[in-house]
Amino acid sequence: MTKAEWQSCADPEPMVRALPAERFQKELRLFGAACVRRIWHLLPASCRLAVEASEQFAHGQIAVVVLTYILGVADREAVAQFPGHSAPNAAEYAASAAIDASSFWPRTASNVLAAASCAALAAACAAGEADETRYDEAFEKARAAESAGQADLLRGLVSVPPNQEREE
Repeated sequence: MTKAEWQSCADPEPMVRALPAERFQKELRLFGAACVRRIWHLLPASCRLAVEASEQFAHGQIAVVVLTYILGVADREAVAQFPGHSAPNAAEYAASAAIDASSFWPRTASNVLAAASCAALAAACAAGEADETRYDEAFEKARAAESAGQADLLRGLVSVPPNQEREE
């Protein structure tokens, strides 16, 4: 990905895939958490705590055992509150995004994009649920806006793509 492509991209997927995960663990973890913070109002308290713990873990402020415990509590609450059905709603997508963003596993493109995607779908569902007469239109508009916002978040964490770091 060129610097120009990085700067103009409105979709976080190719951006995340351009980052070597082994070099960008902290940034990828913080990106997942930042995506979830954009839908904070949709989350139960335990999921918020899990995201905060993931951020602390990224900064080396808590141990993996603490993150694992907090994530376990959040996961149990999310499953109990949102047991799943054929059409997930905004709150279910938000809880899933929080759990994906907070897992103790090393960050990979797949688990980071799962969190980002669920967060975008949560925002889209919330918009559709708020305007049921134009659900599809509101959903798609919000999903695209959320993806563009997520791309901006990633640019805030990684200013240039890794293959362009030495370019002046």
